Amino acid sequence: MITEVNDHGLDSRPEADRQPRRRPTTRRAYKAALSIAQHIIDDITTGRLRPGTRLDREREMLVRFNVGRGTLREALRFLEMSGVIMVKAGPQGGPIVAEPDAHDLAGMLGLFFQLRSMPFSALVDARELLEPELAGRAAEFATEDVVQEIVDSVRGMEAFLADEENFIAENDRFHDIVAAAADNEMFALLVSSLHAITDGMPLGISYPIERREAVLRAHSAVADAIGTHDAEGARWAMRQHIKVFHKYVRTHFPDIYRQPVRWRDIAD
Repeated sequence: MITEVNDHGLDSRPEADRQPRRRPTTRRAYKAALSIAQHIIDDITTGRLRPGTRLDREREMLVRFNVGRGTLREALRFLEMSGVIMVKAGPQGGPIVAEPDAHDLAGMLGLFFQLRSMPFSALVDARELLEPELAGRAAEFATEDVVQEIVDSVRGMEAFLADEENFIAENDRFHDIVAAAADNEMFALLVSSLHAITDGMPLGISYPIERREAVLRAHSAVADAIGTHDAEGARWAMRQHIKVFHKYVRTHFPDIYRQPVRWRDIAD
């Protein structure tokens, strides 16, 4: 069949020749354990149950959901692995509401990243796109209390400059605070998760003293811009910071930079 092409290089066949596109239907068969997990999540969210709240005991859940012990425990294991609950053993034990955070999301993302052979470099690219904008928004929205938290984190990095592990912990805190200050919880959670993966220490990326000094200077510049509510200055400073990090990993750790992310390197 000859395909007609219009001036824009697009197929110009009549609409009648087109095959309809349909949204894919779910590929999962019904699973009782998943349904139970969803009900428990509904209980937590609609009841606004705080971390540390004890949920119903196993025997009560068995009656409520009318399932076997194996199915219920499968649901609870899924929620525990996702960071939603903790399950305490013993007569006084049972499921307790936890507080999933960016590290829990990082673990879940890591699974999908590995299945898609997502290279480490793609995650750094994502940070380079997202974090400057979040820094700019942080400069617009940060309260004085948040600005002081950011400044305190910079001071913490300065105090631990000779201690790589604690320095990186303060570095993580800095990026988390800036992301949270951008007043968009979804982006803050995503960026904090990407940052938890791309610090790269479990993979073998190291930060010698000269690199830590450069990070401290970069964070100070970002903090100064946020403190004066200079949105464009904050975007520029964060963009330069992530670009330098990008180049550092690509230059000094090329194998890590190119290799696909592995779930085992992320999940606790």
